[in-house]
This record gives sequence, C-alpha cells and structure tokens, in this order.
Amino acid sequence: MHPKATPGGGRPRLPALCGRLALGALALTLVACATPAPLLQRSQPSGPQWPEAPFAARIEWVKSVAFPEDAGIVKGFWKRALELLAGAEVRPIVKPYGVLYDDGARLLIADPGAGVVHLMDTRQGRYTRIAGDKTARLRSPIGLAEDAENRIYITDSEADAVYRYDPVSQQLTPFLSRLQRPTGIAYNKVNRLLYISETVAHRVIAVDQSGAVKFSFGDTPSEGITSLNLPTDIATDAKGQVYVTDPLNYKIRIFTPEGVEVSEFGVMGDSRGELNKPKGIAVDPEGRIFVSDALLDAVQIFDDTGQFLFSFGSTGTDDGYFWMPSGLFIHEGYIFVADTFNQRVQIFRYLSGETSSSGSAPEPVLTTKRSDR
Repeated sequence: MHPKATPGGGRPRLPALCGRLALGALALTLVACATPAPLLQRSQPSGPQWPEAPFAARIEWVKSVAFPEDAGIVKGFWKRALELLAGAEVRPIVKPYGVLYDDGARLLIADPGAGVVHLMDTRQGRYTRIAGDKTARLRSPIGLAEDAENRIYITDSEADAVYRYDPVSQQLTPFLSRLQRPTGIAYNKVNRLLYISETVAHRVIAVDQSGAVKFSFGDTPSEGITSLNLPTDIATDAKGQVYVTDPLNYKIRIFTPEGVEVSEFGVMGDSRGELNKPKGIAVDPEGRIFVSDALLDAVQIFDDTGQFLFSFGSTGTDDGYFWMPSGLFIHEGYIFVADTFNQRVQIFRYLSGETSSSGSAPEPVLTTKRSDR
C-alpha cells in the first residue's frame, strides 16, 4: 500500500502541475508581447518609401493600426489570457472611414462597419469604443472633427445627424439632426465654424458650436461654376479656406471661409494625377493637398495650385498598399489614411527636407504632371 499524501505535502498531481506550467508559459508569452511600440514609432527599421528611385524619398511608411495594441495600448493580463486560451482574435476595426489624431495623442477612427468610433488614447493607454446610448446612438459614423475645446464631432450618414463627444465626461450627445446624409466635417480655426457636407443635398453648411446654421454653399450654380454633386469629405487650411471633394464632378473645390469658390482642379481618369473616386482630403501646413482615391487605391499629392506632384500606395494588402482608402488626416508631418477594406489605418510620414531612413537626403519633389498607374 502506498502511504496517503498529507495535505500540502508530497508531489503535486500531474494535472495541477501541467496547469501551472501552462499558466507560467502563458504569462511569459503575454509579458513578451505586453509592450507595443509607441504609435508614431516605426514598427520596423525600414519600409516602403515614395516616390521610387531615381527620385529621393518624400513619404515613408510608419506602421498600420488594426488593433489597440498597434497604437501602444496594452490589454489587461486576464483579458489577454482569456482571448489567448479561447483562440479568438477580436478585430475591433471593421470598416474604417474617418480618422483624426489630436494634440492629446488620441487616435480616433470612425467605423461605420461596427457603428462605433474607436478612441485610442495613447498618452493614457486607454481604448474606448464610442457608441452612445438610447438618447444618442451611433449607426454609421463617417466624419470626425475636433474644436478648440477638444470636443469631438461625429457625422452619422444613416442617422442624418451630427453628434458631439466630450472626452472628459465621456458623454455622446446630439448636436444636429434632420440633415441630408452628412458625411464630411471639418473645424475651421480661423472663424471657429464647423463645415459639414450634406451629401444628398449637394451642399456644405457652416454652423457655430451651438449648432446654429450660419450659411450654406455649393448647391446653387452660377456663371462658370457648377453646383456640387454629392460632396463628401472636407478639409480646411491655415488660412481658413475650405476644400471639398466633389466626386461625381471629379473635382476638388476650394472655397473661402464665407463659401465663395476661389478655384478647382481635377480631371476624370484612372492614371496618376487624375481623379477616379476621390474620397478623403487633407491639407498640410505647406499647402500641399492630399487626396485619397478609392478606385486608384492611392493617395495623390497636389500643390496649392492643383498641380500633381506624386502619389503613394497601390492595390494590395501589404505595408503601404491600399484597398479602397477613404478618410485622411495630417498631424505634424504624419499622414493617417483609413485603409477601409484592409480594416486598418496606415500611418505615413512626410520627409520634408530630412534624411530618409535609407540615409539619403531628399531632393526636389517629383513634379511630373501625369504618369501611368
């Protein structure tokens, strides 16, 4: 007969030992991947750059964000343990469109596929899904803007409404309703107005921060100027000018803060420098105009006169490739692109007069008017 084991003594039973070993291995695995790189730090030493040789690089790929961990946000130990044991991969980003990155190091992604806005607070290490409640629930969030008080405005194309989110109270409240499919939105720092594209009304409205409509423009043609045709995204520049993508006219339209058109550019086509399905738009401090084209699967860059400079990206799923890109946002030289059907946001950096990661100093930018795709 074998002696009975005394409580707490003898060898641990095999199942318990295996369980402890498994948990130990799991803990080591989780610790090893618990410290993701900061959001704006390159995820690898080298990556794609544009334009290609013999021209010196002006754009370099930084990283892709498909999960909060990609933005430097770490999940709690037990949450990661349960996900690892269950073998389930949770993909929070379903169909990103609007994107915004602010001075508080917060990355916001409007996701109409999931009916939420993803808020990745990289400074506080927090991830929040903004969805709302019974009084204000998101259905198809598209556009994002932030005012001088750091409040976030969200257009909802399905609810025909605009909502306002307060990051301090974490409350989502109605801001505007009964709109005609609002999509693009931008805050103008010059006059402190919000510009919202009412797509099916073929116009842009300008409202103050109380929600009062001050004026509208774009839906009344005049001599030599056509009306907007299903306008989508909007951007503003340092002078307060308003840039609107006019996809069915294959144009980029530029207006004064008061809504008077000053210029336009664009021609229909499927070659670089032409517009096929323009969606997102952003303007950098130097006046360069960035346009994402969903059918070209590229971001095209124009100067402030509409002259084509060069483009970056191509069709695919690898780093720097796109599958129907949409929303654009620029923050201090970093370019955020919503890569919609690749379910991610890609981050790029403009190499303005700097040394690229290849060690060569950038030369004058490519100024070819057109080139084949």
